[in-house]
Amino acid sequence: MENYICHSGGCLGSDMMWEIEGNKYGVKTIAYSFFNHTQESENQKILSIKELEEGFEHVKIADLSLKRKLDNLIYPYVKNLLSRNWFQVKNSESVFAIGMFGNESHTIVDGGTGWAVQMAIDNKKDVFLFNQPMKEWNKYDYEENKFNTIDYIPKLTVNFAGIGTRKLNVFGELAIKEIYRYNFKK
Repeated sequence: MENYICHSGGCLGSDMMWEIEGNKYGVKTIAYSFFNHTQESENQKILSIKELEEGFEHVKIADLSLKRKLDNLIYPYVKNLLSRNWFQVKNSESVFAIGMFGNESHTIVDGGTGWAVQMAIDNKKDVFLFNQPMKEWNKYDYEENKFNTIDYIPKLTVNFAGIGTRKLNVFGELAIKEIYRYNFKK
C-alpha cells in the first residue's frame, strides 16, 4: 500500500474526522496551521509568514470567483486561516470536501471550505464535495463550470485534501467513514 497523506486544517468537525478515520487506515495527516492558531491535530505544520503571503495570493485569485469582498478582511487571524488553505490544495492531487453549496447553480461552496475548493478549481484539480443537505457526492465538471451529482464513491489519491465544514453532521461523518472503507477495503 502506498503512503497516503491527508492535507487538512486540524480544526473541529470535518478536518478532525478526516484525520481520526484516516489514522485507522494508516493515512498520515498534515494539518496546516500558523502561529497562535487553535486546532486539534497532533500533526500540526506551522506555516511561515512567507508561506502565508504565498497563500494569500491564491486567496485573492479565488475571490475573483467567490466575490466575498476581500477588502473587508481586516482580521489577520481570518486572513491566515484562508491563506493556509492554499497549502492543503497545493500539496494535494485532489480535494474531498464536506459541506454545502453556496448558490443554487452549484458553482460555489459555502463558508470557509469554499475558499479551498475555489483554489483547487482555479488550479484544475479534481474536486469532490459531499453535500450534507442532499446526502450525496458531487464532482466539479470543468466543461460545465459547476458541480454535478455522482452516483459513486470517489477514489482517494495518494496526496489528497480532506477538508470541510466545522458543522459536520451524521451524514458527513458517514461519508468520510465510507470513502475510507471503500478505498482501503477494511
